[in-house]
Order: sequence, then C-alpha cells, then structure tokens
Amino acid sequence: MKLRSLSLGAVVVLVVAAVGGLAVWRMIRGDLPSEAEKADQIWRLEATVLPVLEDLKVEYFMDASGCAILTYQRGDFFDGDPEDCGGSTGRAVQFDDVARADHQLIKAALAASGTPIERVGGTFLSDGRVGWAFFMSTHGAPFATSWSLEYDPEGTRSPGAAGIVTLTPVEGEQDWWFACCPD
Repeated sequence: MKLRSLSLGAVVVLVVAAVGGLAVWRMIRGDLPSEAEKADQIWRLEATVLPVLEDLKVEYFMDASGCAILTYQRGDFFDGDPEDCGGSTGRAVQFDDVARADHQLIKAALAASGTPIERVGGTFLSDGRVGWAFFMSTHGAPFATSWSLEYDPEGTRSPGAAGIVTLTPVEGEQDWWFACCPD
C-alpha cells in the first residue's frame, strides 16, 4: 500500500511539473492567435494602423517602458536613455515636437485597433505605397518568442523558415503572413 501511494505521489508531482512548465512556456511566449483572431486583427490593422504607417512612411515604431523609437521619412528619433534606447539606425536623435506628435498618432492608431500589436514598420515603394509591413506582438516576452503579422502586397514572401521565424500564409487573407518562432 505504501508503494502504491508513493507512485501516485510521484505521478502527481510529474503532472504538476509538466503543467507548470507549460504555463511558464505560454507566459514566456504568449498565446498565439487563432486563424479567426488573425483575420480580425488584420481587418482592424488595415482600418486603423496601415493608413497611418503608409502616410508617415514608418520604417520602425516602438513604444516600450523607458524607450520610444520612431524611424520614418523625417529621420530616426528616440526618447529614452541613449545607452539603452538609441533608435534603430545608429543615427538617432532625440524626439522633436513633430516626431513626438507623429509617435503619438501611431500609438493612438494601435490603441484604436484593439490588437496586441506593439511594434510596426515597413518598406515603401517609390510611389509611396507599402512594399512590406510588419505588425509585431511581444507581450513583454523575449524578441525571439514574439510573433507578427506581415503584409506583403508585392508577393515577395514564401512559406517556410525565414531566419529565426517560420512564415505561414494567413488563411483567407491575401497578402498577409504569420511569422512566429519555430515550435
């Protein structure tokens, strides 16, 4: 009888450890959106954020605790400690009033989208249209465990491994890709 209770206790410990490990993994990586959630987020991003990105020609936007970055057609600007928050090009300067207002405009568009997206940016064609754009969610997790929705109207993306992420087309959404850490 004692042996049986010891075995049962060991099983309980293993199950608790496995469930706890899964919870920690999800907390680090964050829950990934379902296909329906991706489609809903894409619709919201197209309506609120993509027009602002295209209008301002935003190459990179970030607003994290103690570090705000905006790289766009006017230059590379940052607001934060230069040692930890120095822009995205190595040529960043402190925000001026216009850059701060533009940063707030993007921040407001992201808030209005109701999506978990925190970082955005892209490339632009000579006629001003978006060539490629990314919409990243990190949920405070390490960069390598983040995910993003990528807009590729030029058709340059293909499924499979792309550096540290894997690209998959978003079901039912032309020109949109899901990029995430490999499982």
